[in-house]
Amino acid sequence: MLDVAAFPANYFGNFFLVFVRVSAMLFSAPLINGRTVPAMAKVGFGLLLTMILLPLNAPHLVEVPFQWLPLSLLVLKETGVGVLVGFTANMVFYAMQLAGQFVGMQTGFSVANVLDPLFSQSVSIVDQLYTLMAGLIFLGIDGHHMLILAIQQTLDIVPVGMFQVTEPMTNQMIGITGGVLVAGLRIILPILTSLLLADIALGLVTRTVPQMNVFIVGMPLKLFIGFFLVIFTLPSLQTLTANMFRSTFIDIQNVLQASV
Repeated sequence: MLDVAAFPANYFGNFFLVFVRVSAMLFSAPLINGRTVPAMAKVGFGLLLTMILLPLNAPHLVEVPFQWLPLSLLVLKETGVGVLVGFTANMVFYAMQLAGQFVGMQTGFSVANVLDPLFSQSVSIVDQLYTLMAGLIFLGIDGHHMLILAIQQTLDIVPVGMFQVTEPMTNQMIGITGGVLVAGLRIILPILTSLLLADIALGLVTRTVPQMNVFIVGMPLKLFIGFFLVIFTLPSLQTLTANMFRSTFIDIQNVLQASV
């Protein structure tokens, strides 16, 4: 029989708040935040992680008020920590999706759309390719393990109830969000440069041979060049994406440290 008196004071209050933090991270984390993973599975996994992580946080147990207003404020704070971790971890996926949209619009792949199971929205084929590749790289570098480690480290960096929205944290989040566009451009810069050169070459050919219909010739040509360059740049993209994932977990620590 479970002896409630054997647990430390405020254990169940802290358990609830840590569970809120872990669940918020799971519902916003990469790969498992989509509709393909049932909500009950996320809740069950959140309970399991809480049972594992809370004993590690035993020295940092806090006094939990059970009045509605103070408790609601604590729940909002813990939700903010979890969403912050999950949102930051998703930045690389956002960058890959942005890069895929750029390439799809420039090459014509955006005409054919498919359903993205990770974000549950309609995307082009290149978006899907880049997103699935990012997911495989994330799992290949043990990103799911690093994500669990990150949520465990939040309990040391930001103890329960200590999260605050500070100016340094806001500035770092603005910088990280703006870095999505920069990362997306870094991914597709070789492809966009080559397509731009192809457009210039087609323009010169059109001036030289006015009888040629540039629209009929240009679209298949750009489609072929884009497809070839997407395949050709995949090996270098793998290294770049893995490095971005590793720097993302460093960004998570920096943002959390700036929130206390």
